[in-house]
Amino acid sequence: PFFQKEGLKNLFDKVFGFKILHNAACVFALTEVEKEQYLKMGVDEDKIEIVPLGINLEEYENLPDYGRFRSKFNISDDDKLILFVGRIHEIKGLDLLIDLFYDLIGLNENKNIKLAIVGPDDGYLTELEDKIRMYSLEDNVIVTGPLYKEEKQEALVDCDLFVMPSKYESFTTSGLEAMACSKPLVLTKNNHIHDWVDGNCGLACDDDKDSLREAIEKLLFDEDLSKTYGENGKRLIKERYDWDIINKQILDIYEKLLGLS
Repeated sequence: PFFQKEGLKNLFDKVFGFKILHNAACVFALTEVEKEQYLKMGVDEDKIEIVPLGINLEEYENLPDYGRFRSKFNISDDDKLILFVGRIHEIKGLDLLIDLFYDLIGLNENKNIKLAIVGPDDGYLTELEDKIRMYSLEDNVIVTGPLYKEEKQEALVDCDLFVMPSKYESFTTSGLEAMACSKPLVLTKNNHIHDWVDGNCGLACDDDKDSLREAIEKLLFDEDLSKTYGENGKRLIKERYDWDIINKQILDIYEKLLGLS
């Protein structure tokens, strides 16, 4: 019960949710944080299996050529490009992102920096556009709407870093997709994956604009560190977050529960 409809969620848990969980032979958690949430709800620890989300790595073997997204949206090769991909919703922290981006531009007036926001409107687009106009950032912020498949990959290939400023995020496939394109991540500690991202394939920071801006600056202008994190992320996808690996993990759990292994 977080952020929206807390009352209805609490009611559902009391009437149905707890009973469903306690009667289950096994429950899946995406992260260690979700495992802790299950434990607080009274689920036995030996019933909890951590199974992350994944992506189909085959779809990222032949990526689009660099420059297609930049060409479509008039972004120069010399511009540093920050990318957000996700629903345009209040919970995604886009207000914080615009606030820090305004400061980032002001503190780096001698550098060309662009921000691309990719995703469908989920009730926050009007407020987002108002905030962009308030700061006069129309020339620096591109709001594309939703992009899919190859067009989304074009954006990922062309960005310098991928940012997730969410107020709450359990797990995000968009972050995995960025990693598959060898891009470093910057995210808030509100993301449940921050513990294995930070210092490995990106940077995790506090949920405030100065902390987030400093993390973005560090990766945006340190090409060696950015490249190292990008390579680490791509390797991690191959080792842990390809659907073929996760599917096997799920099948092994089912076979164990059914007494087939």
